[in-house]
Amino acid sequence: MKSALRERAEQYAQRGQVKQAIRLLKRAMQQGRASAEDYLRLAELYSQEREWRQAVWALRHARTLAPNSEQIREQLVEALLNADQYEEAIRECQNWLRESPDHPIPLENLLDAYMSQNDLTHALAIANQLVQLQPLSPHYRMRRARLLDRMGRYMEAIEDYQWLVFDSDSTPFEVLLFAQLELERLDFRQMELLLHLVLDDSEFRVRFLQEPVEAARERGFRFSPVGETMITQLPDAIRDTLPKKRRYAPYC
Repeated sequence: MKSALRERAEQYAQRGQVKQAIRLLKRAMQQGRASAEDYLRLAELYSQEREWRQAVWALRHARTLAPNSEQIREQLVEALLNADQYEEAIRECQNWLRESPDHPIPLENLLDAYMSQNDLTHALAIANQLVQLQPLSPHYRMRRARLLDRMGRYMEAIEDYQWLVFDSDSTPFEVLLFAQLELERLDFRQMELLLHLVLDDSEFRVRFLQEPVEAARERGFRFSPVGETMITQLPDAIRDTLPKKRRYAPYC
């Protein structure tokens, strides 16, 4: 049964008076034996106020009282990330994974921590692991695609974006739309590089005018199906810009 102070704290919290709720809940905890649930609730209130370090403090106490609670462990890692305590968050996730290898929650949080530190190499290793664990997950495919895109590994990013658009039956509409837009952006980016190559490399230009899609693939380009349709039209456009050969020399 809740004490009167705890009930009043909840009433303040429901009215949006979070600071007063925190004050009363802490007083109630000081007067009696504080439980893991008390510290968990206190952490939730601190989180509402964006007092992340205080939330971390409360969650550490909650974890001491309930060391096997996955909910507390998850919220602790999230609070550490919000408090910009990335090294601590990484350690917590690594400890969790030693106990439960391939658990998706610490893997996702570890990915967030590495991304926040701009440690893209380690982040990609985690993203690959998540996709291997759940290869049909649009969420994990999108996270990896955006990471590869950020790293400049556009060909690999395109493969994931294309999977989301053309191969997955479970891609949410908003994810599908975003992936389509990203494919268009990467198609145009590659198109610019391809055109420079056509203009600067005469050997490649001859090959491209004959077999545009195959020539582009041989040089490592990977367009979406729409992009490949576009480049099949380029040879005719390029030929139209080339100077016409004269059969006879001019008289003057």
